[in-house]
This record gives sequence, structure tokens and C-alpha cells, in this order.
Amino acid sequence: MSTTTHRAPKLVTPRKATALAVVGLSAGTVALIPSSSQAETLSQAKAQYTADQSAAEAAGQTYDQQEQAYAQLQQKIDAIQGEIAQQNQQISTLNVTIGNQAAEQYRNGGISSDLELALSASPSTYLDKVASQNELTSQEAMQLKSIAADQAELKQEQALAATLVQQQQAALSKAKSALAESNAETANAKELVDSLTPVEQEEVSLGSGTDGIWTHYSGQLPTVTGRAAIAVAYAESKVGDIYVVGGNGPNEFDCSGLTQQAWLAAGISIPRTSEEQFAALPQISYSELQPGDLVYFRGDPPGHVAIYIGDGMIIQATHPGAYVEWASLNPSSVYYVNMEVTGYTSV
Repeated sequence: MSTTTHRAPKLVTPRKATALAVVGLSAGTVALIPSSSQAETLSQAKAQYTADQSAAEAAGQTYDQQEQAYAQLQQKIDAIQGEIAQQNQQISTLNVTIGNQAAEQYRNGGISSDLELALSASPSTYLDKVASQNELTSQEAMQLKSIAADQAELKQEQALAATLVQQQQAALSKAKSALAESNAETANAKELVDSLTPVEQEEVSLGSGTDGIWTHYSGQLPTVTGRAAIAVAYAESKVGDIYVVGGNGPNEFDCSGLTQQAWLAAGISIPRTSEEQFAALPQISYSELQPGDLVYFRGDPPGHVAIYIGDGMIIQATHPGAYVEWASLNPSSVYYVNMEVTGYTSV
């Protein structure tokens, strides 16, 4: 599974909150000056903010992928461990059977050379020794062959289980790393916004908080029917819920967690991440968009996904620190999403 993320280039030098000071605003330009006299325009701040948030969400999608890989590996490990337990039980049962046969023969006058050898050596080695000699009864031969086969299978399963555990630990390590990266990029974005004046923050922040227009929409939307109506209604009901990396409900989401859960509410299971959803679902054009379809952003493979509601509107969980919100694909709308579209899929 690919875990590649696409990150916009850094447009300004790293910032330190203690060193920055907002010193002026002129014609949409603000100077953020550390000890040196380096200026930064508001448009640069916007680009930096967007880059940080995009990187945070891309890292979040990587986290989702690795978390999913971890869970899938755990299922395999559990299944293998069940098989190992079964093999151990079969071997134990056969050993008890052979032991009982030896005890019976001892009571009747002594243990046969066949069973004595079987109990004192590995079954596979003993079978090799007597393969060319007719020294085993049919019953004893079948028992020993069964033990040898079970032990060989057990060894393979134990090796596979060890490999899966290693893969699982690698997935866990990658997930932790991606989460740390997402948190760091979110902190960068917050640091930048905190260094701006309230007016500038409003211009830079592309939808945050639950008291702004992003969580309220009163425009006319088309009537939706069928399962898409359920998915759309689910997404609308989650507007205002917080964005959390790896969140897939019921009250916290990341972008692909929201779209996955919206369609799951409608009875349709789709993949977990934006990259997997884009790869697995039928791709369509903008002119074919219908409510409930998915819209993808931030590179190919996409690092962000939203659900289309109709009339150019989408509902999305944008980035850490934000909320599930309304947005628009129309550049002239006050709700404009301000992200480059990668593509569209139906469900």
C-alpha cells in the first residue's frame, strides 16, 4: 500500500512564536518580523497556512492507512494463533494416544521396538529410518505421519506469525510517526495564525470554529433520493463535529472517515482513506456529479476527500483543529473551498 503524501513547499522561514510580532497592516500586507527585518505578506501567510494544513491532513491519511494495516495484520495474527493452538492440541492428542498404546503393550509384556523408538525420537526422523523397512504397524505409521505433518505445519505457522508481528510493529511505528508529523504541521499552522491580528486571522483561516458561516448554510439544495439521501443527511448531521486524525465517528472525523461513515449509514461500505476511495470507486466528470458523490483534492493520489451535496456545495472535514463544515466548489462563493480538485467519483 502506498503511503506517499504530497506536501506543498514551505513558502516562508520557520516561525518562533516568541520572536514574532505583528507590526503593521497596509493594503492587505502584514509584516511579521523576528529580530531581523524580514517581511511576510498576507498572501504568503495564507499559502503557508494552507501548506501546513495540507501536510497535516496528508500525514493524517497516512496514519489512517497504517492504522488499518495494523488492524488487518492483527486479524491474521489472531487466525494464525488459533491454528497454532489447534495444531498443538492435535499433536498432544496423538502423543497421548501413542503413550496409551505403549502403556498397554507394557502391561501385556513390554513395549514394541517401534513405539519405543517413536517415543524417544522425533517422528519425522524415525519415519526416515524405517521408511525402507516394514517395521511399523499400519496404525502406528499413520499416527507418526500425522504428528510429523502437524509439527511441520506448526513450524511454518509459527514463522508466519513472527513475520506478521514484525509487519504489525512496523505499521504501528509508521502510524505513530505520521500522527506526530500531523500534530507538528497543525502546530505550525496554529503558530502562524496566532501571530496574526484578528482581522488577518479571519482572512487566513479557511473555515474554523463552530460560530462562523462554515457551519451554517441556508441556501437551496436539490432534493436527494435513495441511499444517497441517507449519506447526504448523515454528513449534514455531522456539521460542527470536530476533526480528529483517524476519526471515523460518531462525533469526530477526518475527511475520509466522514465520507466512509456517511455511506456506511446508507448501507454501502467503501474503503477507509481518500487514496483508497479514489482508486476503488468509479471516476466521473464534474458534469456528472450527483449528491452523495465524492470530490477529491490535494494531489494525485488525493490527500483530501469531501461529499458532494448539490448546487456546487460539499461537506468536508478539513484538517486538525477544524470542524466538519460546508464549503463550495464555486470560486465566487463565500464558502469557496480554495483547494485544487483532483477528481470525482460516484459511489
